[in-house]
Amino acid sequence: MTIADALAAGTLLGDGAMGTLAQATGVRAEGAVSELVLLAPELVGALHRRYLDAGADVIQTHTYGASRVRLARHGLARQVHEINVVAARLAREARDDAERPAFVAGSVSPATSPRLAGPVDPAAVRSALREQAAALAEGGVDVLVCETFAHADELAEAVEAVREATDLPVIAQATFVEEDGGPVTTLGESPEHVARVVGALRPVALGSNCTLGPQGLLAVVRRLAAAVPDGVPVTALPNAGLPHVVSDRSVRFASDASHFGRYAARYAAAGARLVGGCCGTTPAHVAAAAAELARGPVVDEPPVALRPGAVVGRGAAPSPSPGGSDAFLPRSPGPGPGPGPAPGEGPGRGAIARWLDTSRRAPLLVAEVTGPGTDDLDAHVARGRVALAAGAEALWAGRERTRRRRSTTAGVAAGLHELLDTDVALTVTSWNTSRMALQADLLGLDALGLHTIVTETGNPPVHADRAVRDGVWEVDAVGLVGLAASLAAGVDTDGARVTPSPFRVGVRVTPGTDDLEREMHRVRLKVRAGAEFLVTRPVYELDRLRRVLGGVGVRVPVLLSLAPLSGFAEAEHLRHEVPDVVLPDAVLARMRAAGEDAAPGLDLAADLAAEALAEGLVDGVVVRRPGPPALLAEAVSRLGAVLTAGARAPRAR
Repeated sequence: MTIADALAAGTLLGDGAMGTLAQATGVRAEGAVSELVLLAPELVGALHRRYLDAGADVIQTHTYGASRVRLARHGLARQVHEINVVAARLAREARDDAERPAFVAGSVSPATSPRLAGPVDPAAVRSALREQAAALAEGGVDVLVCETFAHADELAEAVEAVREATDLPVIAQATFVEEDGGPVTTLGESPEHVARVVGALRPVALGSNCTLGPQGLLAVVRRLAAAVPDGVPVTALPNAGLPHVVSDRSVRFASDASHFGRYAARYAAAGARLVGGCCGTTPAHVAAAAAELARGPVVDEPPVALRPGAVVGRGAAPSPSPGGSDAFLPRSPGPGPGPGPAPGEGPGRGAIARWLDTSRRAPLLVAEVTGPGTDDLDAHVARGRVALAAGAEALWAGRERTRRRRSTTAGVAAGLHELLDTDVALTVTSWNTSRMALQADLLGLDALGLHTIVTETGNPPVHADRAVRDGVWEVDAVGLVGLAASLAAGVDTDGARVTPSPFRVGVRVTPGTDDLEREMHRVRLKVRAGAEFLVTRPVYELDRLRRVLGGVGVRVPVLLSLAPLSGFAEAEHLRHEVPDVVLPDAVLARMRAAGEDAAPGLDLAADLAAEALAEGLVDGVVVRRPGPPALLAEAVSRLGAVLTAGARAPRAR
């Protein structure tokens, strides 16, 4: 039976990540990951066998990035043929040992990478793809998989190139990010566009892999299935969840095998004929998917996985606030930003300094105005206006984790500071930046009058090419705190005296981390380096925050970040796919019962704020609620009332 026949007959189960497993064994190639087929062939073969034992019907060769253009970076250009032939034979041997039907797919990645400096000759790219495809065919693969391509034309050109080298069937897979309100390629192309451009070539299957997690990829599968030409099956191979750089600079994925298995069955119900996993997935994920697929058709209908604030289509009208009320909007916000702060356009500046400099502080209410979707300063200012009108005492410009072109956080904060009469805090991250560049950035913030900063080491944005390990890591959050504190004291990185920059420095605390002892240690280091206040990551329970703050041994003001859940889709995503988030069973059950009703999410946030204030755990709240301005204003008003009541009540310490 050919793979085309098998896809027509039913759903096939693919394997998962090879690099994740190899890294877990402690074996790493110094250069190209595909070199492992030469350095540790027994290991690669054993990994293939583990996926076959878990139930995989299709295993992929360990040849991602094994084309001449990419291997040349590691001095391996002369070994293109050997690496690909050996990889194909290792996979075939594992398949033959399984003594059951299975297919070997030759993995072909883009021949170029965002990490390569300078342009690459298109003829060299096409030649490299042909060369790799020919070597994989010689090694005996059953099908070629052009995977993780960032835009439609690049994928179409790859399909055409490998077809020039072999008559083997070709599976074509693009990768999507969830930005601007829905899934798009890095060029902003929709799933329908990819289906139209690549589907016209009639690959043996067309789909998506990598970047998105299980929930996010479901929308892509549904849209591809509705748009591909008749007779072209759809594939779906998501990541395990969101990646996160941990202390040793390695990458950890949020991972829940049972959640992955449920979504594999949903892909099949949506029309996918090949389902499997990409980065972060393991044999446990494949086994869970096999078990779910064996149970038969899915009867439940998961919620549409749109993050809060998503906009369906460009130029779509904002969603109304609950109940259709605009009561939280200011009466006359004006058509857009004016030349400067207008009278009444904010509570005035100095709220954060007053909060920090008093020993008997009233709870502070801060609204985060940036978020996913728009990158329009007018929109950020509009959100700031309604938040201030609803009772916020200060605004915060956070940093979005995105590879799409965006205004800098400093640029947004400067616009807010210029146009609204209020304190504006902003996130400053240290990843991909040198110490000297960070100092220059901080001095620039000083010149703009922006002095309240929250420092983070940060995580680079998700990228299919190699998760998130790119970037410069010269300074972490502790070093960034020390740098800002030194400038505040009038000393630069070289020890020279400079005019003091009056920074007020906050730092993140992550109660949801797997390693609470390390988190406590890091918080102590940050406070010793000069941090004046803590800001939590968004929390959905307080037990872990109690443990962290109780174990730190130092007392500084704490702001509790609250991001009211928009519905079950967001709750499920956070629970299963996002690292460092703890969302208890009771909260998930409550949101499941609510469906996409946002009211219980806001109720939970209000309850957490009231409990944390009553216990004296925190000294204020940061409100994060993407979407239309009215939704943010509603949350600010509701949580502001909680803070007002808490300020009147006696508080524990």
